[in-house]
Amino acid sequence: MNIHKERVNKLSSQCWDIFHEYGGYDYNDEMLYQIQGLEQSISECRNEEDWKGVVDEAQTTYTWFLHIEKIRELQEDIPTSLYC
Repeated sequence: MNIHKERVNKLSSQCWDIFHEYGGYDYNDEMLYQIQGLEQSISECRNEEDWKGVVDEAQTTYTWFLHIEKIRELQEDIPTSLYC
């Protein structure tokens, strides 16, 4: 159980890091909803099987956060346009 719990907590922490770095803009509400949903799933874990199931949720959530991070980085690095 500990290995699954540690993995979930690490992924959750990484999601929070991305939220703190890139939240507050276009995706802020969606990011917060995703984190709250993951936290709710975590709070319902009671045994090893629960933690095993949440690992997939946490990984999917973290992958979503990585996409948002990339989008935000691209948005911040848009080159100036020559023709308006």
